Amino acid sequence: MVVLSKRYLKKTPDGSPEEDVQGLFWRVAGAIASEEAKYAASPWQPEALARKFYDLMVGMRFLPNSPTLMNAGTPLGQLAACFVLPVGDSMDEIFDAVKFAALIHKSGGGTGFSFSRLRPKKSRVGSTGGVASGPVSFMRIFNTATEQVKQGGTRRGANMGILRIDHPDILEFIACKEREGELTNFNISVALTERFMQAVEKGEDYDLIDPRDGSKRGSLSAPEVFSLLVRKAWESGDPGIVFLDRINRDNPTPALGAIESTNPCVTGDTWVMTADGPRQARELTGRTVPLVLDGAVHPSTTEGFFVTGVKPVYRLTTREGHSLRLTGDHKMLRAAGETGRLGATWVETANLVPGDKLVLGDHRSLAAWPGKYGLAEGYLVGLLLGDGTLKQDKAVLSFWTPAAVANGDPFPRSGVMEAAFAFAKTQPHRSDFTGWVGVAGRDEWRMSLGALKSICHDLGMSPGNKRLTPEVERCSSEFSRGFLGGLFDADGSVQGTRQKGVSIRLSQSDLATLEAVQRMLLRHGIASTIYRNRREAGQSLLPDGKGGVKAYAVKSQHELVIAGENMARFREVVGFRDEDKAARLEALLAGYKRRLNRETFLATVEALVPDGEETVYDVQVPGENRFDACGLVAHNCGEQPLLPYEACNLGSINLSVFYDPSAPDGVDWAALGETVHLAVRFLDNVIDASRYPLDQITEMVRANRKIGLGVMGFADLLYLLRIPYDSTEALTLAEKLMETVQAEARSASKTLAAERGAFPAYPESVYGKRNLGPYRNATTTTIAPTGTLSIIAGCSSGIEPLFALSFARHVMDGEKLVEANPHFVTALREAGAHSDALMEEVTRKGSIAHIGMLPEALREVFVTAMDIEPVWHLKMQAAFQKYTDNAVSKTVNLPNSATKEEIREIYWLAYELGCKGVTVYRDGCKSNQVLCTGDGAPADPAKPQSKVRMRPDIVFGFTQKVKTGLGELYLTVNEIDGKPFEVFATIGKSGRSVTAKAEAIGRLVSLALRSGVEVADIVGQLKGIGGENPVFQKKGLLLSIPDAVSWVLENRYLQGQTVRDETGNLSHPQCPDCGADLVFEEGCHVCKGCGYTKCG
Repeated sequence: MVVLSKRYLKKTPDGSPEEDVQGLFWRVAGAIASEEAKYAASPWQPEALARKFYDLMVGMRFLPNSPTLMNAGTPLGQLAACFVLPVGDSMDEIFDAVKFAALIHKSGGGTGFSFSRLRPKKSRVGSTGGVASGPVSFMRIFNTATEQVKQGGTRRGANMGILRIDHPDILEFIACKEREGELTNFNISVALTERFMQAVEKGEDYDLIDPRDGSKRGSLSAPEVFSLLVRKAWESGDPGIVFLDRINRDNPTPALGAIESTNPCVTGDTWVMTADGPRQARELTGRTVPLVLDGAVHPSTTEGFFVTGVKPVYRLTTREGHSLRLTGDHKMLRAAGETGRLGATWVETANLVPGDKLVLGDHRSLAAWPGKYGLAEGYLVGLLLGDGTLKQDKAVLSFWTPAAVANGDPFPRSGVMEAAFAFAKTQPHRSDFTGWVGVAGRDEWRMSLGALKSICHDLGMSPGNKRLTPEVERCSSEFSRGFLGGLFDADGSVQGTRQKGVSIRLSQSDLATLEAVQRMLLRHGIASTIYRNRREAGQSLLPDGKGGVKAYAVKSQHELVIAGENMARFREVVGFRDEDKAARLEALLAGYKRRLNRETFLATVEALVPDGEETVYDVQVPGENRFDACGLVAHNCGEQPLLPYEACNLGSINLSVFYDPSAPDGVDWAALGETVHLAVRFLDNVIDASRYPLDQITEMVRANRKIGLGVMGFADLLYLLRIPYDSTEALTLAEKLMETVQAEARSASKTLAAERGAFPAYPESVYGKRNLGPYRNATTTTIAPTGTLSIIAGCSSGIEPLFALSFARHVMDGEKLVEANPHFVTALREAGAHSDALMEEVTRKGSIAHIGMLPEALREVFVTAMDIEPVWHLKMQAAFQKYTDNAVSKTVNLPNSATKEEIREIYWLAYELGCKGVTVYRDGCKSNQVLCTGDGAPADPAKPQSKVRMRPDIVFGFTQKVKTGLGELYLTVNEIDGKPFEVFATIGKSGRSVTAKAEAIGRLVSLALRSGVEVADIVGQLKGIGGENPVFQKKGLLLSIPDAVSWVLENRYLQGQTVRDETGNLSHPQCPDCGADLVFEEGCHVCKGCGYTKCG
């Protein structure tokens, strides 16, 4: 009641409550249920539904997020908990985000930002000629603005700030909260990529990428940066980590998201199929591109393809001859086997292995595309490439046929000659053009065409350079068909038997020509395979043109093979004009009694090899999110994990109320399912009822209608069921509970879609593309922090274990009221172990793990956060994550004695278990914790010594060299009785000003040591002071000369010492409202006494 009265009840102008708890729940229920009247197909009347919603809340089965409880049915009417705002790389965009954040905080919401788009520190600013100050400096502006704005008149807002691990300013970001009082209104997290984690595993460097142009701005050791993250988490709990690629993977509406990540890319020479014909990526920048995939047109964004920088690339080759050059993080569509697209998944190129099946574009339904030239020109160019000569003044076609007269009567019996002559006559020619002319003494016929020479020149050919050029590929579909027909008439063949297999083949010594022919065929829906080096280079006996033979040097021969149903497709689309080849193909196909082998449009990975560095490109394809890249299906650029202007509409189900001792497994599953359906309807109505502070937010929220239904009271349910949190039985129950919540939530969303229609972005979502819906909501489940809600509901927070079984709540007149978990008290009484003395001990320690007199079964079940090994925290998070659309909020609480290596293992296990992020909190790691005695009274401050100790004439010590950004620092520390007594700091070749500062620091530290100041206090003052030139070395990141001094003193003398109170317990920060201890769970400090929360 205290929490509701102080933070949620509607108040009069003088601050007095004007409603009671029942009135609050009726206000909220009525406001949300009234939205039902908008939907004619709803089976509910608003009044009846309001009663249902009221019963849900008053029975503590479900509670919506705090803004809904505060503002539903009030003039403010802003009901969402958190919002995501984009931060662009311009002053206008940055300060728009500041303004929007202030409006959101004023309305009662929190904000999340990714600062990954901001250019790095010291980048040039073209408009002013100045230099950029970097993401961290702008974060301070956001933090200051937050400090000044009260949320709906009750509290300051909270911010989440994220930066990608490959941003050039990542080291500054990781250290940005080291100094006391910095960015107090921010939680920060580093977005880790799969590439970074793989580099950590392999002990390699990774690249830093400028977000403006995708260029490489340096590199860092991945293991060292990972160690820095671990150290910072050990020291202060900041920053947390999120696994960016996993969040991207589960984004159901990628088409709505702007690019937040550094883009995976392809090289500029990549062939892309468009409605305007084949084009290379570098040609398609700065405009909307009508991309073609599987015969259908899908427009890109207005940017078209865009440069993302110069990056290392790989050459991906397949056994069938396809090849593509791209970055290792570009995703390709990998089939599940020989089943084609069924079950296909996106896989980063770097993770492909030989034998993987990749999906090819299937363009059989693509009718035609425009472009240069037509069928006639194509056929003539194809013949020329196969059997012809390109001279300075003309192009000469050659054809060999015995017993035929080329012109006159009788007309030659060659379909090739007939077709070529007919096509030639459509071109400009001299009046005396005679067509084919026989060569005396040989069975060769020639036709010279000046117009064909001009066409070839226009297509990039020249004498001595007769080849299949990019300009040839860009021509129209009719030209392409004609070209392939002419080339196969000249150099193609039909081989094999029905018993051994029939195929159409084309041999060439130029592998690049065959690769281009393969691409051209595939655009017409004809798949083929290239066999390299069918005949090795060497010498061969060939006709010498004089009736004899002669040994000639020959190049390697490669062969393109068309088989299966592709042969029938070739006959229909391209065909032979050579009668012998056409007749043989027809006869062999007619003889097949069974259907020809079906084409699956798959290619088998052969190799992936590094192929240098190159300017690379990418594209966004809204809705489809993929494109045809050299015939292979490639993903477009990565999606932003948190969509711009998106809002969280959250609510939580109290699992503990579904305990049913009469049920076989102790859970009333039917009641849980009914509650989920009502909760989903409630949250969908919240979207309509909420008055969002920005039009952009309204548009985005109502486009995808995401809701986040979560849970709380899980630890209480385990207590009731007598199941230990750290047990396989608990993990099994967790999965079953969340699987049920998710399944019922999706079922409810489908029901709402039938009544109200799918969310507007559904056709472009993964659900729409896979025909999995329709759904009313793009996502339905999220396990969000429930600190205050769980206090109202009287249950444990989220999926967290209890922080303490008993605690002291501070009440009026300085008195304390002890509150204990009721399920624990019941169990004690049942065991006959309850006593005032025992409860006093439990209140003092929070746990019973150390009380050996209690039954072991009791101690195993009633565990607290600190009693549970870290691995079980993570296993539980992963169990719930398995059936949760979005992230799971969970903290791995650690005792102060936890080591950095333990945190490293936690991070790595979180990665291996598939978690989307992880937050660790080592008890006592925050430097601003208040010293308390065991009973909560402030400890007496240490009395300073009255005089400075005199220096002996001779003292001994050591000198340590430390690399700083201003030069080599030589730090001499002299000791007395093994303790530091004085410090001298000297820095070489850095100028008088720097030298003077270093000396001053040494003198002041010496004075402090000789005055009795503890080393820990000196380290606390110096550590984290920033400088202009931070430097990374084996010790980690050193920010400045004072920071380097603190490092030497800390590593030499402290070795992990932490101040404890007189009982041996770590002190905790105190609630500024009521004075009770704050606990850290779900990423925030929470007061269990009055409901105060502080994130950041």
